[in-house]
Amino acid sequence: MQQSSFRLTGFSLRLALSVVVFIFFLISFFVYVEAERAIDKAHNTRLQSFLLADELRQSSDDLTRMVRTYAVTGDVRYRQHFDEIFAIRNGVAPRPENYHFIYWDLVDASDHRPRPFAAPQALLERMRHVGFTEIELSQLVSAKQASDELAAIEQDAMKLVATGDPMLRASALTLLHDAAYHQAKAGIMQPIDQLYSMMDARTKVAVDKAEQQAERLRWVFIVLGLMLAFLLWQLKKRELAILGAPVTEVYQHITALGQGDFSQKINVTAAKTHTILGWLAETQRRLAQLDHSRQLSQQRLEHLAHYDALTGLPNRLLLNDRLQQAMQLAKQSGKLLAVAFVDLDGFKVINDRFGHEFGDQVLKAISQRLSACLDENTLLARTNGDEFVFLITDITQQSDCQPRLALALQHLASPFTVLGNSVQLSASIGVSFYPQIIDIASEQLLRQADQAMYGAKQTGKNRYYFFDVEAEHYTRGISKKLDEIRAALARSEFVLFYQPKVNLQTGECIGVEALIRWQHPQQGLLAPGQFLPLIEQHELGVLLGQWVIAEAFRQYTLWYQQGIEMPISVNIAANHLQQADFAEQLAQICAEFPNVPASMLELEIVETSALQDIDYILGTMKACAALGASFSLDDFGTGYSSLSYLKRLPISTLKLDQSFVRDILTDPDDLAILQGVSRLAEAFELATIAEGVESAEHMQKLLDIGYLYGQGYGIARPMPAAALPAWLAAKGLVRT
Repeated sequence: MQQSSFRLTGFSLRLALSVVVFIFFLISFFVYVEAERAIDKAHNTRLQSFLLADELRQSSDDLTRMVRTYAVTGDVRYRQHFDEIFAIRNGVAPRPENYHFIYWDLVDASDHRPRPFAAPQALLERMRHVGFTEIELSQLVSAKQASDELAAIEQDAMKLVATGDPMLRASALTLLHDAAYHQAKAGIMQPIDQLYSMMDARTKVAVDKAEQQAERLRWVFIVLGLMLAFLLWQLKKRELAILGAPVTEVYQHITALGQGDFSQKINVTAAKTHTILGWLAETQRRLAQLDHSRQLSQQRLEHLAHYDALTGLPNRLLLNDRLQQAMQLAKQSGKLLAVAFVDLDGFKVINDRFGHEFGDQVLKAISQRLSACLDENTLLARTNGDEFVFLITDITQQSDCQPRLALALQHLASPFTVLGNSVQLSASIGVSFYPQIIDIASEQLLRQADQAMYGAKQTGKNRYYFFDVEAEHYTRGISKKLDEIRAALARSEFVLFYQPKVNLQTGECIGVEALIRWQHPQQGLLAPGQFLPLIEQHELGVLLGQWVIAEAFRQYTLWYQQGIEMPISVNIAANHLQQADFAEQLAQICAEFPNVPASMLELEIVETSALQDIDYILGTMKACAALGASFSLDDFGTGYSSLSYLKRLPISTLKLDQSFVRDILTDPDDLAILQGVSRLAEAFELATIAEGVESAEHMQKLLDIGYLYGQGYGIARPMPAAALPAWLAAKGLVRT
């Protein structure tokens, strides 16, 4: 223990010293970086000094070239360049960036200068901000004054050239090349040369000083780094002495213990007994002993939890687990399994007559008799009281389990002796099978067998009875689906898709048909054929039909706000149309949407809607027409059409079923039917719409035989409401 404390104390001291050295290491690093920056700054000052001095010389040379070129050529551009250079140097005009790379002689005729400009600043003013000494500035001022004097001579020469007199131009050239001019030029160069020498000496000293300072700091930085590395190495040694192993190895052992894995033994030497690794090894050993004891207790508890204490048979919990496994295997293998629910006939009488202890002995004897019926594919369990369950697996057909059930009934029916008393019992057995038409849970399979057992008792006892899956599933399935549809309507899971109807000749979109879909949360988007047939004669069909009409009105309002006025047709089921309050319900929906004209609504009905009670339906249709709605006869030609109905019913459109339209390119009979219906519609002054238009050839053929309007996948598939404006824009169709 004292050794461990000594190690921890030594580790703490080394850690504190390492932190101190590290802090000084960081400080020296930042100081060294600043020294390097001082070197860069000195170099930059040196460069800027030479650039500014050179710019003074360069601008003087540029002025000389511009004035001499102007004197020779008379081109006013060079005089303009002279004035611009002079203005830039004096801070009157903006100074171009990268001025040292500008060649005024190369400026093109369009005076195009693709370069950015900085703010105006006089050259002498910029020199004062760079850091020239007073002596250097005096040389610059002398050079600047000499340059200004030279510029005055050059400006006088340009005035002579500007007169246009050849004699004066010659005088100007003489003025720009005589001894006075050259002497003035030399007056500029001499102070600049002296300036170069002074700047070179001064800036070199600054650079050398900064480099010496950086060199000293560099050595300090290196020494501190070596000290830090040495201390870290010492820390690593001390850490290993404390831990007893590398950190990763210790971490792996701690992780394993934390996850409950006590099986991997930790081996340590005698020298590492007092390390953390030694402590972990001892902890692992103790935890392994505790885990072993826990496993033994767990096994005892699991046996008590999964087996019946009286008979030693699997109980309901273990049965349910084995049943779930067997059901999974049955689905994968394609074979059957049977659940046989066994209930003893008359056991309550024996229990009441001889007492519970005697009854327990009877149950033990019964369990032994039933166990004699077992084979490798059968499991026997006691679920409650005098109830037992056979789980029979690996059978190919239902009749395969009948011999085993008959043998069980035979064994139970034969008399036996318990505590000196003769006992004779029988049993009723209910059987259910898996898989079934619809997948079910294990608990439901047991309930089916229990229900079948009551069927065996009702038919005379001492027999087995099979559960009727098809009858049960049909009754339960229809009820469940109706409940799902009712819940879906309450949760707003139904949506409307819209399929355009167009003028085949002009491309004009004359309206859309609303088609319902079910956005099922698990099964995705369901077509109407998957749910509408279930509710055609149910009240849900009426409720869903009312929702469709109201949704069409709501969607019309949204489209109208986008500038789309589009008639919407809605399919009405026969049971819905025959409701006594159909017209009143439609009037109520119209009142809820006062800004939507009822004339936008077209109700599509099939022939069977009107054939059942023509007079009653006629009254309903006239009441709806009075509100403004119109009617069309859908799927015309597939029922028992009557000309008298066409004459009496207030319909405006016949919709030809797609079964006639799809094959008109290849079937002469379908083509003849469409031609006949077209003439019939003309006689009754009815419009026609052909459904099932799948191609451009269909469109052309329909136009040839007199059909102007069409609808189908060849034009557009049903689409969500939000997609219709984009479809109209993409197709360039006319919106009415």
